[in-house]
Amino acid sequence: MLPFCELSATRHGYAMKFVLLHHSACEGGRFHYRIDPAGGVESLLPESERGAHARSIGVVLSGDFNVTKPSEAQLETLRGLLLQIKLRHPDITVGGHRQVRGERTDCPGRRFPLTALRKWSADGLIEARDAAFTHAVERQYANS
Repeated sequence: MLPFCELSATRHGYAMKFVLLHHSACEGGRFHYRIDPAGGVESLLPESERGAHARSIGVVLSGDFNVTKPSEAQLETLRGLLLQIKLRHPDITVGGHRQVRGERTDCPGRRFPLTALRKWSADGLIEARDAAFTHAVERQYANS
């Protein structure tokens, strides 16, 4: 089960723009969530607090993804967490740490499936979000 998080879509009046993905081989950083190899997720920092990057929610997956790929359990948990975040922050975009301007890094790693995950976030994540909204509305009116 993923941790419950606050519903605020802003931090200090600014809407969140990105979910930035990292691997634990990347040094430093304050992350909002950590996903372990077994798929467990830990909330490290409230979304209302600034992490490593402004206007971003940081998610770190345990592992060095220059050497190995993330586990299927990690990717499944990540997709669920991204859905929860998308429900709270509808305009948020998923990206990798290496996509931040001015950063010289290959984080979240050369073996991390960032392209496939970004494609899923543009298609499958939107479908999952819409299905979650539909389910919530149907549940709300089912007893009426």
